[in-house]
Amino acid sequence: MPTETFCGPDFPTLLAQAHAVFGDDAIVVSSRRVSADPVGGFELVAADSASSIPRRRDLPSPAHDPARAGMGPATDLDPATRGGRPLVIALVGPTGAGKTTTIAKLANHPQVFGGHSVGLLCLDTYRIGAVEQSRIYAELSRIPLEVVYETHELKRALRRLAGCEVVLVDTAGRGPAARGDVAATCVALRELAPHEVHLTLPAGLQTRLARRLVDDFREWGVTHLLPTKLDELPGDSSLFELAASCGLPVRWAADGQEVPADLRAAAQFAARSSSPRPPREFAMAGAL
Repeated sequence: MPTETFCGPDFPTLLAQAHAVFGDDAIVVSSRRVSADPVGGFELVAADSASSIPRRRDLPSPAHDPARAGMGPATDLDPATRGGRPLVIALVGPTGAGKTTTIAKLANHPQVFGGHSVGLLCLDTYRIGAVEQSRIYAELSRIPLEVVYETHELKRALRRLAGCEVVLVDTAGRGPAARGDVAATCVALRELAPHEVHLTLPAGLQTRLARRLVDDFREWGVTHLLPTKLDELPGDSSLFELAASCGLPVRWAADGQEVPADLRAAAQFAARSSSPRPPREFAMAGAL
């Protein structure tokens, strides 16, 4: 498979370079942050055509890869089972938790949604560059994206994503103290009525702060906890223990910046926890 690796300060530049080499049909094989250096902070691997890499539906299913067991949601992804409505999963959490990158991993990982069609819905119109980042990931992934600035735009956005079997929702990373923004996001989530709301928290938080965030984000309708940045504190099980004590199931966990590779079934990490709850329950509890 002919590929080429591009390094640079931002994804738009790398994407333009890939298109210059391979044309408009360039396929992004992988992308990741490689350095904090603004001159060469990102790496993108591109291929020459869609036929040169496996399609998502052609890649091994979780059943054939024990290390990835539990990656997919324990529910039927056919919208017909929900009256024609796609499965809607929202990620919420504080600024810097890694929600947008995690959504890109979920959308692209072949063992999460098993080749079912995925759409992105961006509610994060506050953070500088957030919409552009979502657009880049959507273009790299070749999946539809809708950006919503006002609550009344939600229904139209969902209609445009009606052909998707799964819709992943990115929300603004606003602190609970920003009550106006929190209220606006809560209204949007109530209108969306997501099937799951995953609270995304990074490793390394003080236990007291992490527990307070769980309490503060309860009003967002949180159903799961999603630990991220576990690579920065190897062996840290505090978020899994917190999830167990708060009764929040954990299905996925992220341990790096590479998209989509650094996403794993929570059961792989939950075994580190001192909680008596069986690791498998972390991955499967709260199934729809």
